[in-house]
Amino acid sequence: MSFKAVVASSTARLSASEERVMNVLLGDEMSGITAAEVAERAQTHESTVVRLAKKLGYRGYPELRGDLRRDETPMEHSHGQIMRGESGYDLSAFIADEIRALKRLPHFVPQEDLDAAAGTLHASRTVYLFSRTDERPTLDLLARRMRRLGLTTVTLGTTPKDIAERFASFDQNSTLIAMALREAPGQLATLVSEAARRGGKTILISDVPGYRFRPSPDHLITARRGDDTEYRTQLIPAALAYALQLAVFHTDPARYQAARDGIDDLTRLLGGADEIPLRP
Repeated sequence: MSFKAVVASSTARLSASEERVMNVLLGDEMSGITAAEVAERAQTHESTVVRLAKKLGYRGYPELRGDLRRDETPMEHSHGQIMRGESGYDLSAFIADEIRALKRLPHFVPQEDLDAAAGTLHASRTVYLFSRTDERPTLDLLARRMRRLGLTTVTLGTTPKDIAERFASFDQNSTLIAMALREAPGQLATLVSEAARRGGKTILISDVPGYRFRPSPDHLITARRGDDTEYRTQLIPAALAYALQLAVFHTDPARYQAARDGIDDLTRLLGGADEIPLRP
C-alpha cells in the first residue's frame, strides 16, 4: 500500500517529536534510510520512529519502509495507465467512493475549524489565492465564492515574477488561501513566511491529514479525498470551497446578504437577466 495513502487515512494524534518524524518521512527518497537515520534527521530518538509506525498501523518501521519503497517505485506502464484500476471504473463504484469521502468530511474538518478560518476572512480586506496549476479550477471556484460575498480577491500566477507582482500589495489586512493537494507548490513555504512577516494571515487546504506544513499556516484544513490512491477528484476541495463561503456568510449574514444583493442589482443594471427555470 502507499505510505501517503496510509497517512491520509490516519486520524492518530501525534506528539511534536512524531510530527517531526512524519515530516522527514514525507520527504523525497526516504525508503533507503534506517530508523536511526530518520530519528537523527528529526532530532529525536529511534523509539519515536517505531512508535509512529505503530500508531499508523504498521507492525514496525521495516513494514512502513516497505510502503515508502512502493511510493518511490515507478508503476509498470501497463498498470499505471489504468485509471481507478484498484477501485473499479463503473459509475456505481465511483459514486460510492465519492459519497464515502463526503460523509467523512466533517470527521476531518470540525465546524469550529471552518468557523475560525471564516473569522479570519471576515476580518480581511483582500483575499489572495494560490495553488499549483492542477488545482486551478477549484481555486477559481473558491475565488468566485469569495467574490460573491463582496470580498476582494487576487489570484496569484504561476511564474515567480507574476506571483511577486500580485503579492506585492499583501499586508496586515490580507489573507492568503493556498491549496496543497498531494504535494505543496514549490513557492508555498516562502509565501506563508512572507505573509506572516507582513502581518497577514494564511489558510492552507490539504488532502493529507496528519501532515504538518512548515512554516505553520494560521489555519490548516485537511480532508482526505477518495479511497483510490491514483485517481482522486477535486470534489472534496470544491465542497470545502462552498462550506467556507457559508461559514464566512454566517459571521455577519446582514453584511454578506447586502453584498450579494448589490451584486445582483448591478448585474441587472449591466444587462444580466434573471435565471429562467428550465421546463420539462
